[in-house]
Amino acid sequence: MAVTNYKWSSIASMSVPRVYTSVTFCNGLLYVIGGCDEMGQPVNTLEAYDPTENSWTKLKGLPTKRAAPIVAALDGKIIAIGGVGPTQAPVDAVEVYYTAENKWKRLAPVSEPLMGMASFLKDNTIHIFGGMAMDSNPRDHFKCLVISSSGSEKWQAFPPMPTARYAAQAYCHNNKAVVVGGRMGKIPVDAFEVFDFDLRSWCRYPNIPSKRVFPCYGITDNYLLSLGGLRQNAQQGFCDACEVYPLEQNEKGEWQSHKRMAMPTKRGDFAVASIDNQVVVVGGLGNEGKPLSSTELFNPETKKWKRLTDMPRAHSTCSCVTHQGKLYVIGGVTSDGPTATCEIFQSESLPE
Repeated sequence: MAVTNYKWSSIASMSVPRVYTSVTFCNGLLYVIGGCDEMGQPVNTLEAYDPTENSWTKLKGLPTKRAAPIVAALDGKIIAIGGVGPTQAPVDAVEVYYTAENKWKRLAPVSEPLMGMASFLKDNTIHIFGGMAMDSNPRDHFKCLVISSSGSEKWQAFPPMPTARYAAQAYCHNNKAVVVGGRMGKIPVDAFEVFDFDLRSWCRYPNIPSKRVFPCYGITDNYLLSLGGLRQNAQQGFCDACEVYPLEQNEKGEWQSHKRMAMPTKRGDFAVASIDNQVVVVGGLGNEGKPLSSTELFNPETKKWKRLTDMPRAHSTCSCVTHQGKLYVIGGVTSDGPTATCEIFQSESLPE
């Protein structure tokens, strides 16, 4: 009988330090798109990492400099939507990168400049939720970008979200859109809403029990998790909140939370991923104001945490993506400022 072990490894660094990048895998390569440089300015840098060679290749930059665009990979192409431009305002740019040709094409822009949208890929189309517009107000948008085989594109609108917001988290789960959290200006949103694609309607689920700024969310086959973040009274610092919702109970369920379920480390601005149907939390900022390297694993069935080996280097505000059971932690901020370093977290089975 095998037992599971978890390990970290460092990989080659990007060509330049970046933070607020967007990342996706396409045809086995990891693409890191846009972001901010060491001066906090949005960039158009595009790099691809080859896991088989442990090497990066710098590619043709985006036509529009921006940080934190929505990105998705489909059919050998990468789509970048919206984000934060050089004036620190939202942008409406929609651009597609053809990986085989190393070239970009501009598509029709979004209906208005947007940043901080939530998104996921479903049925080979990109679905986006909410966002902050030029007037700094949140939006209730729910739409998808459909790109035909001929290359033409169109936006399809769905019934808007019941709660306008930006910086929410969205998941596709059992043919439903799960949208949780977010912000209205500086005020955190505790809304938890689910759209049924079959019924084409929204349903309000029980609100997140506690409002925090910059919490992180995770999802497994059966549970949604709301984790950490900064307390509404910022002077109280980051918290160790761990709130769990059983998704099988639909809108009739209750959030589960108890002191025994609290995260071992109080933190915010960290990376979260689902691996082996458990949730791993990595890095972030602690109450000492420094990036963290601690790694902790939560089993939503047993409601127990397990401390794991620390990350090789402490990161916060990093980008992350899971691929083939591995968590890639990209760039972000270390104690020395923005970084180009990258790490991989993975599980391996060992003989008992």
